[in-house]
Amino acid sequence: MVKVDIHVLKVCEYMKCGNIWNMQKNAYSRNLAERFLKEIKSGNRKTFVSSLHGEFIAEASLVRDMGDPQYTQEGKRIYFSRFLVKDEFRGKGIGTELAEYVFSQARSMGYTEISVGVDYDNWDALRLYHRLGFTQLLFTGEDEQGKYMKLLKYI
Repeated sequence: MVKVDIHVLKVCEYMKCGNIWNMQKNAYSRNLAERFLKEIKSGNRKTFVSSLHGEFIAEASLVRDMGDPQYTQEGKRIYFSRFLVKDEFRGKGIGTELAEYVFSQARSMGYTEISVGVDYDNWDALRLYHRLGFTQLLFTGEDEQGKYMKLLKYI
């Protein structure tokens, strides 16, 4: 397995996440990037990054309040968000290591549950989340992005 460093993202490092995902790809990506940065600055979002030789190669966030009690409940349930690993680093255990680190951080913050949203047709993510312990189905539905489900893991 590749040895990476994991740390909490500092606001001044945020644009380095563009190495992991294209923040400028389209209006949706730009809006998402802007929203995430605001959430980091407000303290609602805590983002963790994996880096190799100073290059960001994976990220995952914990969000305290999603405005939806199926996703977040103060002091009990936190939301697992924006879990990404650069394509060329997938399948090397980097994502699993980052996820386990983030789960331990959520536990140390006092949370006992963690939720995630995933698209119905994202089979790779569904398999991964199941392997990571997201085995309880909270909700199925559809929004402007398509069909999705909310999953839960006890931590």
